[in-house]
This record gives sequence, C-alpha cells and structure tokens, in this order.
Amino acid sequence: TPAMVVGSNTRIAWGFTNVGPDVQDLFIETPDPNNAANYLYKGASQPFITRTETIKVAGGDPLTVTVRETVHGPIVTDVDDDLEASGALYALRWTATLEPDGLLESIFRLDTAGSFDEFRAALRTYGAPSQNVVYADVAGNIGYQVPGRIPVRPKGDLGDRPVDGASGAHDWTGWIPFDDLPGYFNPPDGIIVTANNAVVDGRYPYLIGRDWAPGWRAARIRELLDEAAKNGGVTQEDLS
Repeated sequence: TPAMVVGSNTRIAWGFTNVGPDVQDLFIETPDPNNAANYLYKGASQPFITRTETIKVAGGDPLTVTVRETVHGPIVTDVDDDLEASGALYALRWTATLEPDGLLESIFRLDTAGSFDEFRAALRTYGAPSQNVVYADVAGNIGYQVPGRIPVRPKGDLGDRPVDGASGAHDWTGWIPFDDLPGYFNPPDGIIVTANNAVVDGRYPYLIGRDWAPGWRAARIRELLDEAAKNGGVTQEDLS
C-alpha cells in the first residue's frame, strides 16, 4: 500500500476493527412501458445512463459489458443471473460508489497526525469501509472514533429489504454527520473495547446497522482488562 494503514508514528498509534454498517440498498426500478431505454422516477420517464466497460481477464479474452444506471445506482440485474431470473430490475445504491472517496487522504493524514484532534480531523474525509478506529498517544491518552459515510434513510426504512425506486419515497436523505458518529476521548474507566460488536444501542438516533458480531469477544476482552486493572494494568510483556 502507498501508506501505513494501521500502526504508529512517533506520537500516536491507531488500529481498526470493522463497524459493519448497512451501506447498501437494492431499489426495484420500474421500466417505462413506452420506452425500453427509460425508467420511471417520481412520475417522470428518465433515460438509463449507460456506459461500456472492458474487464481484462488473465489468460483469456477481455469481457465487455454495458452498464445501465438509474439515480439509485447501477442495474445489477444485468450481470447477476439469479436476480435477472426474478424478473425485477434492481439498482444497487452503495456508499462506496456514490462519491469520490477520501479514504487514502485520511490514511496519509493519520500517518502524520500527532494528537487526538488531528486524528479525528484526518478521519473526516474517510469514506468506506467504515471502521472502529482506536487511538493512543505518547502522553497516555486513548480514544475512539467511527468514521465513514453511513446513509440516513427515511423513517421506517431499515435497509433489510429491496424497496420501490419509482416513487422516490425510499431515497436516502444524506449521511450521518461526522460529529454525530460514535466517538470519545479518555473514557473515565481508561478502557476501550471493540471487536465488531454493536457500537450503539437503541438510544442512538440513527440506523448504523443491525448485523453485529454477538459480542462474546468484546465481553471477554473487557473481562480480561478489568481483571488486569485490579493488578496494576497491562504491560507490554503481557501483549507480546
């Protein structure tokens, strides 16, 4: 890689675990019955955006495909036999393909960050895949931040089923603001645990996801750290 993704510099150290947010939705598009080159959206006929892509195949001939897109994203039915057999027209909306991603910029800035404020500032441009990013520095501070683009859906939408694309009623309304994403600095008990477990509970005002790891690993890590805290804490030798 062109940068150090996880590690430390002379001032800070950081690590990742997956958040596992729900950042993909399938939209069921309605073809225009009067024009095969169009689809229906908010009561109007819209042309599919099309482009041709060539996929180079090692040891074989290149494969050329025509990609159709709607306002929601590329039509995946065209390249998936199972979806095509359903007879529906599915468009994939995914945070990773909607806008230019500032992931690499974030990693470069993490590499040179020297404080928690600079660490958080570096993560503001982070797009996908969203991570639990833990922090520590030479002054003894620790912290945590979730970065990345996570969609805000209309009330009642859970992202767990394909939704109608023609009405516009299920369109995403934006991203969870960075300052509203989970994060903290120097928690009172001096312990931060993350192991793909749920990062929020029912009090959190946004939907991040529902497919979390069960939490057993996080619980066991917490148990061991609590026990170590009673005996003077964890040493470098303990972790080697």
